[in-house]
Amino acid sequence: MYANINIAVLLWSLLAFAIGTAGGFALRTRLLLKSRKRILELETEMVENHAEILRLHKIHSNRKEQSEKVPVISLALSDSSAPQVKAKAKA
Repeated sequence: MYANINIAVLLWSLLAFAIGTAGGFALRTRLLLKSRKRILELETEMVENHAEILRLHKIHSNRKEQSEKVPVISLALSDSSAPQVKAKAKA
């Protein structure tokens, strides 16, 4: 009788350990898959954000190039105002 109880306890302990181990592996696998999916979503978002930044940078640089092509009109100084401008420039 005593031996039967020990074997039953041993079997139930082994069964509980096996079920607990399988459940733990299943839970951990599910958590890992969920975290990998979230990481892929975040990486995709970062790539999209970087692409948007590059696109805006390209637009900004194109606008800068266009603004550099604006014609500049030089004003000729008259002879009477030339000494005054030179005096202001020296000061």
